Amino acid sequence: MVTGGTEDVAADEATLSGSYSGETGTITETGFEYGTSSSLGRSVSSGSTSASFSAVVTGLTASTTYYYRAYAKESVGGVTSTRYGTTKTFTTLSGGGSGGDQPSGYRTGWLASNEVPAIPTLNGSTATGTNSGRDDKWTRYYTTDSKVQVAVHTFTHPTTSKTERNFIVYYDESKYSPIWVASVMHSGMCPDNNAGRSGSWAVDPAIDLDQYDSVDGYSKGHMVASNDRQSTKNQNQQTFYYTNKAAQYQNQFNDGVWNQLEQAIKGSAPSGRDTLYVVTGVLYEGTVKTKTSGEYVVPIPSHFYKCLMKCSFDTNGTMTAAKGVAYVYTNEAHSGTQYNNSQFLSTIDDIEARAGFDFFPNVPKTLQDAAESSKASIW
Repeated sequence: MVTGGTEDVAADEATLSGSYSGETGTITETGFEYGTSSSLGRSVSSGSTSASFSAVVTGLTASTTYYYRAYAKESVGGVTSTRYGTTKTFTTLSGGGSGGDQPSGYRTGWLASNEVPAIPTLNGSTATGTNSGRDDKWTRYYTTDSKVQVAVHTFTHPTTSKTERNFIVYYDESKYSPIWVASVMHSGMCPDNNAGRSGSWAVDPAIDLDQYDSVDGYSKGHMVASNDRQSTKNQNQQTFYYTNKAAQYQNQFNDGVWNQLEQAIKGSAPSGRDTLYVVTGVLYEGTVKTKTSGEYVVPIPSHFYKCLMKCSFDTNGTMTAAKGVAYVYTNEAHSGTQYNNSQFLSTIDDIEARAGFDFFPNVPKTLQDAAESSKASIW
């Protein structure tokens, strides 16, 4: 019996995981015992008898250390006994996030993930839906700006059958574009099964705002690369939502330094207890050009950027180290250059100032400040 790690730890909830093997009878129930001391005292069933299982525990207290262990009830010859994993701990976020940057009380569930920038304009209203054709159980979050919505797209992991986040998009209808898309790179969470390239672009059902197909002279530049999502065909198909692309110069940019950066990120996807968090976004600086797409007049981004934060965790799921760097490019041809030339390197701090967002706010302040001011390579 194995007590696994934690995911999506927020101020008031967390997802726990566990697994079992070597059963001699029938597993009738799996779940977790948890509490604020090693005596535990509370329990939650996973609702599954699969060898790998998980459960969300809710109603937790912010800034509190919880103890937990996995269990499985096994029936042998009509007699039921309970097997237990080792006891582990996790600590919930404060009401303002572990980094101290978050507005109080608005981040829970998927939006408490380490890659998600702060979104203080959320108004508390949500909607959910399913696009079964792309294995997408999505959640839409509304904001105080009627032209801005946030959406989380999920997929079914091909090995564990767990629902995992694919990417999270902040979409602005006034630009007809995602402003940023947040994603995770980890070889276990998103294994490369060579699922192929869908190429079938479609309206994003999770964003209830106007979206356009394309504009002349620019490619549909992926924010989360198609090649980064190769676990399943459906996972890849989700990267072809209109909300995961922006108008990007093709020759010697999309197919040049941008592609080089995407390949470097893909080739450096961590495993084990390291995870790479990625925020890909656009800037609109200076005199912004526009292009017409049908009834829409589309502003063209002046820059594309990627902010990267590589984090390490101990066996209890506590973050122990973080490294950060950013890359930013003007939206034009860049001939004869490499993706990591000095003119493209930046800091997360600099991109935050230019974009107007607080990135990686759930990374502890003791690790966040140094990581966000660094231009050093993280691989």
